[in-house]
Amino acid sequence: MGTKLRAQCKACGFRSEDLYTGFGFQGAGDHYMWPAICPKCQSFGLKDQRHPPQTCRRCRSVMVFYGSQDFSQKYYPDRTTAEPVGEDASSNILTGRHVCPSCGKVELTFEDVGYWS
Repeated sequence: MGTKLRAQCKACGFRSEDLYTGFGFQGAGDHYMWPAICPKCQSFGLKDQRHPPQTCRRCRSVMVFYGSQDFSQKYYPDRTTAEPVGEDASSNILTGRHVCPSCGKVELTFEDVGYWS
């Protein structure tokens, strides 16, 4: 069972498809899918949070999970260029603003659109 999320950026209009986070009954306990972004090429999608590190299919860099407490450290290797992100205040991705995979601005929000099983 999991939560269905949708991501949307107020700056550029990016809107994700429904993101089926968590796990279904068939894969219960084996994996836990969660939104992630590549700090190198901005690839965006669901990755298995239970089996890190997860790599980007496009450039093979290590993906960074939204909501992780070390998001800023992993996403912004040069701390002088880091912007405040939602993860700095809370691990709940439904609060705060996050890095948009389309425009790179910290204007992405996640919305809970229901449950799935």
